[in-house]
Amino acid sequence: MSVLSKLLYKLYAFKIGKFRNIILSLIERLEKGQMRSKTLRRIFLYYHGIEIGMYSYGGCFDPVLIRAKTKIGRYCSFAGGGGRFNGNHPMEFRSMHPFFYSPDFGDVQKELVHKCELVTGNDVWVGQNAIILSSVKRIGDGAVIGAGAVVTKASKWWDKDIKELQKNMEEFTRPLENDENKKNTVC
Repeated sequence: MSVLSKLLYKLYAFKIGKFRNIILSLIERLEKGQMRSKTLRRIFLYYHGIEIGMYSYGGCFDPVLIRAKTKIGRYCSFAGGGGRFNGNHPMEFRSMHPFFYSPDFGDVQKELVHKCELVTGNDVWVGQNAIILSSVKRIGDGAVIGAGAVVTKASKWWDKDIKELQKNMEEFTRPLENDENKKNTVC
């Protein structure tokens, strides 16, 4: 890491939004873009709690949309506008306003909403405006999340015993899409 990169890393500690954006932009130019920048990755891990693997790029470098406790693998492509929610508003509280559960506003001492972790595999593509909800804990290697998708859960059906799968055989013998014209079509 160059002397200038080290200085920019330390200056990022000042929580001034536009100033931080300028620093990120300078680091990108200095280190040949998001894909190659080790300093950007250090900043996102230390200051935002987001671990981003080498050569991943795009919307994953947005701490407003990608939240803490997120680990992103290598070679991932994140389009902009989407996000990852790592917690829900506290439905069991009298109010769902963050004044009453988030220390960011200075009224409570500690975070009162549980934040969930998400591990994203390698070579994952997340399309424009896709949303990953807090109920999702893992996205596997090579997954494709289309533009505008709302991911509520991820299935690892291959880890189940064959007898358990046979109980729901219909799920595996019908097309994922409900388009009758595409059933059993060979192209």
